[in-house]
Amino acid sequence: TNPLPFRSLCAILGVSAKNDFVLNSVAVPRLPKEAIGGICTLQGEGQDDPLTINVEYNQLEPLLKETPTGGDVADETGFSPYPGNINVLVFKLSGMARCLEATGGIVPEFV
Repeated sequence: TNPLPFRSLCAILGVSAKNDFVLNSVAVPRLPKEAIGGICTLQGEGQDDPLTINVEYNQLEPLLKETPTGGDVADETGFSPYPGNINVLVFKLSGMARCLEATGGIVPEFV
């Protein structure tokens, strides 16, 4: 029902293979406060590893209100610095299989 992601398929496969990514996703430019999830890198206090994830649009503005920018505001391009998630994912199956074996197939959900 949505053929447009196929236009990006060759590019995302090539970039993912060249960089040996276990997981990659396609994102698009997004206007501040647009009703589409934003890809963000989050770093918890006391945590060593940052996490790059989609933050749903209804949670993004409240999260960013607590930052020095004061919210989801445009950068010099006129777009949000948090690109829009369009749910096009590519997995390297060998890496994904290792993760699933290590967890017994259980992937914890977080909100």
